[in-house]
Amino acid sequence: MSKVSAVKRETYFTRVHKRWKRRDVVKIIETHPKYLFTQYIRYCLRSFLKNHPNKKIILEDPDFAEVIDQELVVDFNQIPIRFTSYAPAVFYSLRKKVGLSSEEYLGVVSPKDTDDVYLEFLSNSKSGQNFFLTSNKQFMIKTITKSEAIFFMKIMKRYFGHFESYPHSLLVKFIGLHSIKVKKLSKPVYFVVMLSIFYPGERITERYDIKGCQIGRYTEPPLEGSNVVVILKEKNLEGKSINLGTQREWFLKQIDIDSKFLQSIEVLDYSLLVGIQPLHKDEVQQSRKLSTVITRTQKSVSKSHSVTPQHRTALLGNGDLFSPTAAVEEFDDGPLPGMVDDLYSLKLPPSPSLSCSCDCRVSPHPGKSPRKREATRSHAMYCEHATLEPEEAQQQNRRLLPDYKNELHVLDGTERYFVGIIDFFTRFTLKKRLENAYKKLIYPPLSFSTVHPDVFADRFRKYWDKHTE
Repeated sequence: MSKVSAVKRETYFTRVHKRWKRRDVVKIIETHPKYLFTQYIRYCLRSFLKNHPNKKIILEDPDFAEVIDQELVVDFNQIPIRFTSYAPAVFYSLRKKVGLSSEEYLGVVSPKDTDDVYLEFLSNSKSGQNFFLTSNKQFMIKTITKSEAIFFMKIMKRYFGHFESYPHSLLVKFIGLHSIKVKKLSKPVYFVVMLSIFYPGERITERYDIKGCQIGRYTEPPLEGSNVVVILKEKNLEGKSINLGTQREWFLKQIDIDSKFLQSIEVLDYSLLVGIQPLHKDEVQQSRKLSTVITRTQKSVSKSHSVTPQHRTALLGNGDLFSPTAAVEEFDDGPLPGMVDDLYSLKLPPSPSLSCSCDCRVSPHPGKSPRKREATRSHAMYCEHATLEPEEAQQQNRRLLPDYKNELHVLDGTERYFVGIIDFFTRFTLKKRLENAYKKLIYPPLSFSTVHPDVFADRFRKYWDKHTE
């Protein structure tokens, strides 16, 4: 190694150390050893998203197994790359369901401004994988193993189906699966793109990673006044609880639903991430304003599961226009979890009649010919402005979403909680069974994470029943 390289290397690690003292991320600038790799990811994602637009509404079985390969030559250094995208139509559908347009997704994962570089998330994860955040921290990119990618493809249809059945699920929302192979390297690198659970996280004061076990589940808290971001664990939460208020019943039911799904795919070692942010008085008051409740109700019962409604009316399945104020009235006899009682005595003003407009190329209007009215019914099934009946919302365990970014991972109790289940690709393989047998000899029963998926899920449910109020 030359002296110049050695100096650069020393300077880099000194800078990383200083940044580690201040924050949980490092900006991936040109001297960062992973700079080129993240630039390749940005370049390939932009190329794929621009050249393979996907507007598919109804998915079919082949879509869940679709694999698209691209042979690319990077503009800035002429390096040949093979970029592979898995089940792109499925992930397009998932992005649409969480209210993420193709334009916004492209602009965040691959911004035109070269100064908007990725951030490296400094994690104490034992997996050895890399974690990157987009410059605004909205999305996380995580490298995974080949076996995890294969497993994800295997359960893709079930994962998508679970999100269809329970759109307010606590499972982390994956919005992309890819691999990238730089020709001079021997193996491809697999990675997923997902919503960052701790977004926006500027005001989060505490972060927890909870599995429900005890062995190795303590993290030394940062010193008072320190800016270091530390992910705390179960033993740090002892003697405390998460105060969810009216959301507790919904939360425990959804934990039960999600953990039973994870049992069904026979995985273990997953965690619930919890971020805690104090709520300001004006935020509580704003969330209870009539106009805010109307908007929250509409996005909470949207049939397409979209959480970013662009209009203030929606179409019912019979072709009639449906308004957000009507949505609140619909739920008078059975409120969504999180609604406050005094909202139901409010006299709601009528909403204006607007035509439905969206990007699915069907814009039917009531009162037209039978053929067009039939198109209306079909359209309402997939239009983001169509809404559910109260019974359907209860079957899907919907809740009243907050008027805040990243709604699907945010719960407002006495404080604002960012919550989401992550890392559910670990299977109970022979290696894990042997690990379980060994740990049984040296640790108390059920105190460690490597247990049968049924046991892990049951313990996970009991933990959150005990630690919420």
